[in-house]
Amino acid sequence: MIRKHIFAGAALLALSACGGTGGTAAPTTEADKLKMASDIATLMSDPKMVDSMMDSMRTSMEASMQPMLGAACEGAPADSQAQCASMIDKMRPILAEIFAESMENTKSMMPDLMKDMGGIMARTYTGEELARMKDFYASPEGKSITAKQPQVMAEYMPKVFERMQGLQMDMMRKMQDRMMKAMLDAGVPPPQPPI
Repeated sequence: MIRKHIFAGAALLALSACGGTGGTAAPTTEADKLKMASDIATLMSDPKMVDSMMDSMRTSMEASMQPMLGAACEGAPADSQAQCASMIDKMRPILAEIFAESMENTKSMMPDLMKDMGGIMARTYTGEELARMKDFYASPEGKSITAKQPQVMAEYMPKVFERMQGLQMDMMRKMQDRMMKAMLDAGVPPPQPPI
């Protein structure tokens, strides 16, 4: 009976030495915290999730630009509306290409971004919190949540861009109006649309 209590006490001591997480030992040095935080950031950013999220963002950005492109010719004189619309149609594939390139560049930055996130996490969380996070994200549940995140983002991002679209259009109009006013106030003739 005494042996059982001694063994149970030893087991409890061993668990407490692991930071009380029941799994991963809590890091004790700043270097160990940074390594663990970087590992967690990597666990949280499954490459498939990143690809799906970036593709969703690109699609949403392209969709949000369509009304802005359509509105670009609103102020053009009637006799140059057709020319303006033609120019906008030529711009659409160029913008799509720019969005695709931008997303690919962002994807290539993910390892550095995860390292940056790891540094922030290491400064923000305690060693015990990091150990628990690592256990969670390495668990079947944590992996499942990470794997399902692209689905969440694919539904979420279009809603963000849809809500932001009106703000973007308003911002563009305000910028254009204020730039035109500043030019007129300075005596500079406003630019004429291409003929």
